[in-house]
Amino acid sequence: MLSLNNNFLITCELAPPKGPNFDELIENARPLKGLVNAINITDGQGGNMRMNSVIASYLVQREIPEIETICQFVCRDRNQIGLQGDILGGYALGLRNFLALSGDKAAGGDHPKAKDVFDFSTDCLIKTFKQFALGLDFAGNKINEPLSQIKLGAAAHPGIEDLKTQAAKMKQRSQEGVNFFQTQIVYEEEQLKRFLDSVSDIKEPVLIGITPLKSVKMALFMNEKVFGVQVPTAIIERLEKAPNATQEGIKIALELIEKIKQLGGQGVHVMAIGQEKELANIIKQIVV
Repeated sequence: MLSLNNNFLITCELAPPKGPNFDELIENARPLKGLVNAINITDGQGGNMRMNSVIASYLVQREIPEIETICQFVCRDRNQIGLQGDILGGYALGLRNFLALSGDKAAGGDHPKAKDVFDFSTDCLIKTFKQFALGLDFAGNKINEPLSQIKLGAAAHPGIEDLKTQAAKMKQRSQEGVNFFQTQIVYEEEQLKRFLDSVSDIKEPVLIGITPLKSVKMALFMNEKVFGVQVPTAIIERLEKAPNATQEGIKIALELIEKIKQLGGQGVHVMAIGQEKELANIIKQIVV
């Protein structure tokens, strides 16, 4: 089960395969052994169809027992019966770490005509985990054994306008059983400082989302398409002038991580979008 007692926590994420062959997932995960506290396994990220996150999480832990996974659950694809059944199945397979999310809408993914379910809100999903820990399902019916060894995560968004209301919501979720938070990507230092100030009373670890930029095109995409994320003009200009934009993007990410440490941040969640094979090399630089 995920240990949250480290001075500075590092998590990252990998997507399940689009198909039954999971060799690449294991190849990308194996070098992360000993470098991270846990690896998130995403659940239909971006509204795209991939292997079930429960099965993919189990396969990583089976093949690399030294690695902890955080199995993501989104509300988009299953009703409350299906979600609860998959949580129970994951727990039976030995999964203990979960992240409760709403999920990206299907219209933006590779099956744009698929129907969004959203039978559960994120709050309902969080309540489900709390109920399971008490030996009950969401409807209050008894289950045959409580899920007593769960570490549950939720999301936070440094880029939203009303940080005060979000912090109050995070406190409420902590009371409902959330053990840690992982945030949306941050690039702006002032945004980072405002956010960390807003969550200074949160006792649970808050891991800041970090994604190294690999090109100007990627930076512009972030600004245009990713909610709450803003890449400053100064960073885009650095990427334009750099001999190697990818290396410059990693340098920028490391500078931001150093700033997180200086401001008293508790950790980072690294999302190396499109650079999964380089994830271990990136994180080695963070550890140093």
